[in-house]
Amino acid sequence: MGPDGCHMVYRAQSRLQKTRDIPLEISTIGYALSSDRVTFRNRRQLIAPQHPWERFGCEDPRVTKIGNSYYIFYTAIATWPPSPAGIKVAGAVTNDFSGITRRGRITPFNAKAMTAFPQKIRGKLAVLLTANSDLPPSTIGIAFLESEEQLWDESFWKHWYATLPSHALRLLRTDHDHIEIGAPPLYTPKGWLLVYSYIKSYQTSHKFFTIEAALLDMDNPQKILARTEDPLLYPEESYELQGKIPNVIFPSGAVIHNDTLGVYYGAADTSVCLATCSLKELFTHLCAV
Repeated sequence: MGPDGCHMVYRAQSRLQKTRDIPLEISTIGYALSSDRVTFRNRRQLIAPQHPWERFGCEDPRVTKIGNSYYIFYTAIATWPPSPAGIKVAGAVTNDFSGITRRGRITPFNAKAMTAFPQKIRGKLAVLLTANSDLPPSTIGIAFLESEEQLWDESFWKHWYATLPSHALRLLRTDHDHIEIGAPPLYTPKGWLLVYSYIKSYQTSHKFFTIEAALLDMDNPQKILARTEDPLLYPEESYELQGKIPNVIFPSGAVIHNDTLGVYYGAADTSVCLATCSLKELFTHLCAV
C-alpha cells in the first residue's frame, strides 16, 4: 500500500517464443495499481530477463516498502530445464515504479520467495526466504543484515546457508510436506502475521496446495507464537481447479485494511485472485505453539 494506492507486482508469461533456440513461455514481472485494492489498472511490464542468471525467467515477486523505497525480490531462472542450481533469488529497488534499479542475484544457493520486514528489527534489516525450495525439504529462514549492501554480499549468504538450521522457522510438520513463503510479513499489534504456502504430501502424486498463516514475535520473528492448524484456503473454485496447472493456489501478497486481511494468490497458474477475512476472526483460529 502507498499514498497513491495499492501497488501490485505479479508474474506474467509471454507467448511461445524461442530463448536460446528453446521454445518457451518466458516469465516476466508486471506492475499494476489499484485505488480500491480490487480493480487494478495501468498494467505494464516491470522486469524482464536481461542477464544470464535470469535468462529463462523472472518469477514470483514479493514487494515491501521500507522508508521511501520498494524492495522487489524475485526468483531468477538460469537453467533450462529448471534445476536447483539455476533457481536463485534476485532483487531490485524502486522509489516510484516508474523506473527500477536492478541489484542482481542475491543467493548463491537454491532459494525462492525472499521478502523483507517493512521496518528494522532490533536496528537491523530483516528478511525471510525459502532455502532449498527445489531440494526438499525446504526451510523458511530469517536473516538479519547490518545494511542494504549486505543483501548482495555473497560471503554473508554463504555463511548464513552453512548455518541454516540456526535460522529456521519451524513451520514444516513433516519432511513429506513442503513450505514456502507467501506474502511479506504484516505488522499487527499482536505480532508479525505471515501468510505462507503449505503443500501437503509434496513428495507424492497427491500434492495438496493450501494457504496457512502464523503469528511471529514482534522483536524475535524467528519465534512462532501461534499458527493455523487447518488451511485458510485450498483449491475448490473452478478457476483454482482448472487452468494451466490445475489444483494449485499460491499466495504472494497481502494487505490489512481496517479489520480485513486480503490475500492475493495465484490460481492454477492462470489467474490472480483475492480472498478476504476478518483479522479479528483469524486471530481466534490461531493456535498457540
